[in-house]
Amino acid sequence: MKKRIVFLSSFFVLFFAITLVFSSATLAAGPSKNTSAVLKAGGGAVGGVGFMVMAGMSKIVKDDYKRMEFTVVPGGWVGNLPRTNTGEMDLASTTVAMCALASAQKAPFPDPLPNIRALYSTQDLLQYFAIVTKEVPVDSLRDLFDKKPAIKLCTINKGTTTEMMWRNVFESQGASWEAVEKWGGKMNFVAWGDAVNLVKDGHADGILAVGAASIGWALDLTNSRAMKILKWDDEMLGMLNKQFGFGKGIIPGKTYPGIDNDIVCPADAGEIIVNAKVSDDVVTAILTALADNADKYAKYHKGLADFTAKGMAKSLQLPLHPAALKFYKSRGIETP
Repeated sequence: MKKRIVFLSSFFVLFFAITLVFSSATLAAGPSKNTSAVLKAGGGAVGGVGFMVMAGMSKIVKDDYKRMEFTVVPGGWVGNLPRTNTGEMDLASTTVAMCALASAQKAPFPDPLPNIRALYSTQDLLQYFAIVTKEVPVDSLRDLFDKKPAIKLCTINKGTTTEMMWRNVFESQGASWEAVEKWGGKMNFVAWGDAVNLVKDGHADGILAVGAASIGWALDLTNSRAMKILKWDDEMLGMLNKQFGFGKGIIPGKTYPGIDNDIVCPADAGEIIVNAKVSDDVVTAILTALADNADKYAKYHKGLADFTAKGMAKSLQLPLHPAALKFYKSRGIETP
């Protein structure tokens, strides 16, 4: 009887060990190349970064998994969240900050979005900075909120991600768009090109902007007028990190004419989301293709230049899809 018990115990230990090894090997090898799906992927405006990162993703995945089909459709960083939640889109591009607001159920997402999961980070940097004329009597955003000068500012149209995030910054400091007018100033909500013209013509003093370290319209402006970028202080940078998951970016000195010092800015990044009902095999196939071809994906668009497999789960704000969490753990990729 004892021999039988020992034999059975040994058998089950051996069986468990073989199963574990087999499962690990299967996970490491990735999903079957026959994994198939027809998916709708939401980008941003056609030709914009949000659209291009999804177009690049579909190409990279399709090259490795021939039976995976994607239709990339236009969308927006705000609207892509509820559209993915309802299943209108299977996966979509948005930003870390938008996901942080959705997770906290803050405007523009007051209601829960229970069917969205995080997939991966695009690791691009979208830096928020205030560029104003040299004549403006403040040198930092802290000075702006403390001194409340009569300043005429521009930012992009109301309801956009950029406008909402700048509005959140002002409200976090006890200010608002209406407050700017009470200071004797004015807010203009216009396209970037129109904002540049307003500053050039003396009808505005500065622009509340977002973008990469070097932006064409900002180069145009700084080549036409003497400008400066207002500094952020550590307290405000920490607040933005805590509330919205912002990291830090740097606009190097001499990026723009007449602005010689490095400027540290809060930086948003792209977060790709997926509907929770997308199957584990499909999620794993997408992540496997991107991780195995990170160098190719990074070359697809300049916004993806810093993309690496190691950083695929960096700064994600929404809960990971279970298959994504399992994939990252299998690859030793750090997760939030």
